[in-house]
Amino acid sequence: MRKTMLLAAGLGFFALGSGANALPLPAQPDVATVQTVAQGCGWGYHRGPWGGCRPNGAVVVAPGPVVVAPRVVVPGPVVVAPRHCWWRNGPYGAVRVCN
Repeated sequence: MRKTMLLAAGLGFFALGSGANALPLPAQPDVATVQTVAQGCGWGYHRGPWGGCRPNGAVVVAPGPVVVAPRVVVPGPVVVAPRHCWWRNGPYGAVRVCN
């Protein structure tokens, strides 16, 4: 019984392992005939947040950096104006006011 089962299993594996041309693989398409598209929308479009096709944004080329020399600041003469202070009455007593 055991030999019969092993023989049947061996023949089954041999039958499955042999090549058969009942369903040959199709020929691969030529590379030139295949056109890739972005997400199914075509060239220049992409998928939006809800799955619709939207045009791609415009290409923006940023200009180069602008180099500006630092300005030289010359301080002017210091003018000290005399302070003018006076006392006034506030809600909690005398308050000194200067301007």
